[in-house]
Amino acid sequence: MDQICPECSVGIMMYDIPTKRFGCKNCGAFLTRDQLSDLRHKQNAPVEDERRKRSRQQSDYLEWWLSGNKEQ
Repeated sequence: MDQICPECSVGIMMYDIPTKRFGCKNCGAFLTRDQLSDLRHKQNAPVEDERRKRSRQQSDYLEWWLSGNKEQ
């Protein structure tokens, strides 16, 4: 089973039968099936876009400003 490495995004992950792990030929990452799955899931998780992040920051600032605790 050949797959692209989630660590370096360049190397090919090769399955090593005796150790039951995937190894990258490029960066040397040596991962179990669960670790590989977790890394792929983290990469595919939706990234918060800048507008949503900025809106949340503005909302937090407004809440702080209206609270009256400005000496922090």
